[in-house]
Amino acid sequence: MELFEAIRTTRAMRRLDPDRPVATEDLWTILEAAAKAPSGGNRQVARWLVVTDAGKRAEIGRLYGEAWGSVRHVYDGDSPPSPLLRSADHLGAHMGEAPVILIPCSRGGDPASIYPGCQNLFLAARALGLGTALTTVHRLKEQEVKAVLDIPEDVSTWAMIPLGYPLGRWGEAPRRPVEETTYWDHYGERRARR
Repeated sequence: MELFEAIRTTRAMRRLDPDRPVATEDLWTILEAAAKAPSGGNRQVARWLVVTDAGKRAEIGRLYGEAWGSVRHVYDGDSPPSPLLRSADHLGAHMGEAPVILIPCSRGGDPASIYPGCQNLFLAARALGLGTALTTVHRLKEQEVKAVLDIPEDVSTWAMIPLGYPLGRWGEAPRRPVEETTYWDHYGERRARR
């Protein structure tokens, strides 16, 4: 897949096929791409916890659902709920059914050294036809998630990433034009494309 096509069409895929496993070799390919990302001082603090055990996925999925339920009201304002909110609700109810759940972690460190690896991971997954979504809602239940996965107290879990074959379609997500979101030389100064 051409890089810019992958960038344009990589979107949050919250509905994943629970009955279609992800090949271990594909997981290694994706994790290798994540490991190639830059990190502050090239310290390479990111650690990738790959959760495939069905019981552990179910338990952290339950915790994720509880966390989502406690913040859902922040996003709810539309009646009926928007497609995005319905998708987030689906993930809240089905996180534990994702074939794989990835947890980027680090001992101390800064999430700025974690998230470039996440983006590489998303693009590599997209190139292999696998869907992902990044969420941090689990952090509301981080201690319980850590207990399920035996994560030491001094390790931070920066995100929860379900991974699997998407049930939805790939395509460009609606985005504001870059001319509306880009400023030049000082905040608020827009420039037209030529």
